[in-house]
Amino acid sequence: MSGPAFSDDQRRDLGVFLGRVVRLDSGALVRLRPSGTEYLTFWTQLPFDVLAARTVPGTWPDDVTVAAAALLDATSLAPVGAGGAATLELPPRCDAAWRGSLPPERGWQPLDTVPADVVRRLITAGEQAFRAAGSRAAGEALLDHETLRVRGEEAGAPETAVPFRLLMALARMAFLGEQPVSVAVAGPWLRLTATHGTVYRRRATALLVH
Repeated sequence: MSGPAFSDDQRRDLGVFLGRVVRLDSGALVRLRPSGTEYLTFWTQLPFDVLAARTVPGTWPDDVTVAAAALLDATSLAPVGAGGAATLELPPRCDAAWRGSLPPERGWQPLDTVPADVVRRLITAGEQAFRAAGSRAAGEALLDHETLRVRGEEAGAPETAVPFRLLMALARMAFLGEQPVSVAVAGPWLRLTATHGTVYRRRATALLVH
């Protein structure tokens, strides 16, 4: 199935994103969905119960789920046309295999921004503790450890806890850059936006089928 077209730089950037997804989970799925009229967002569910997303310029009318490994192969093989654009040949659809809802596009309430170097220090400390964990249960508890707490600007706004699993997702996907990490909420969803991508976690309930 012929898919969206990207510049050669965008194609390589997408390949890096997909490569990280496949290294974390060889059987991962990627959901390609329009974001507005000029962008596409690639969604994936990471093994530690976090959604990761990368938004790139492009147009595509459909919401389609495919195997990440197959899409990575298609991305690396996509020929570059005379105009410098590479058209992806999408792998077979597996929409029914996607489990879990997606966060809303609108209605996000910004809470705070955290300098990238502060986030890196928190990740380094957390990963050291994670490697030292003596059991799976201890590791899972560390993932849920409230590594960071932020508060909105409104008077009396409650604090919001950011579990380590979201910071680890930023690190494993190499989303951190030099820009501060923005923290926002929308209903039960918590969002961290970094230089190269965004991670999400539904705080209140387990993910439901969309």
